[in-house]
Amino acid sequence: MEKNWDEIRALAVEYAKDNMKNRKMNCSESVFEALIRCGAVDVPIETVAYATGFGGGGGCSGFTCGALSGAILANGVEHGRKDPSKAADAMELREKYYQRYNNLVSDFVKAAGSGICREISNGFADGYKDPEFRSNCRRIASEAAGIAVDYIKMDADEAAALQYDPSVLGIKNWL
Repeated sequence: MEKNWDEIRALAVEYAKDNMKNRKMNCSESVFEALIRCGAVDVPIETVAYATGFGGGGGCSGFTCGALSGAILANGVEHGRKDPSKAADAMELREKYYQRYNNLVSDFVKAAGSGICREISNGFADGYKDPEFRSNCRRIASEAAGIAVDYIKMDADEAAALQYDPSVLGIKNWL
């Protein structure tokens, strides 16, 4: 049976928001669990534990947004290399995989304003305790879940044909 990706995306967005608001999950857990619960990825619910440490930009360090990390992690479940040691060469990552993740990050940055937690979070006087901060994180987590679905449903050939977004490409001479 073919998946109804529009329905899955709508559920993922709502579940991610609910996870943060009512289920006491951090941003990364919220996105990853939403993607499991809506059927975008098929892994045991216990694997949400993989996402725990990414909350708050990785252990509350403020680095890469946890919601973004959860979206990338879920895409890796579906499209990551199952046995990296069998890769033909080191360029396989660039040629077959990274376009998906680069474009996912690009879309997330467009939606959130940054991929860095502390940049997204600046401007809230009471930090995490500020109700507006929490509301902003819920919005970003729901955006991340929707974007994740967009890339999970994309097949390998479509992803490999994507162009890199140089505005988020952080490695010199990568292309």
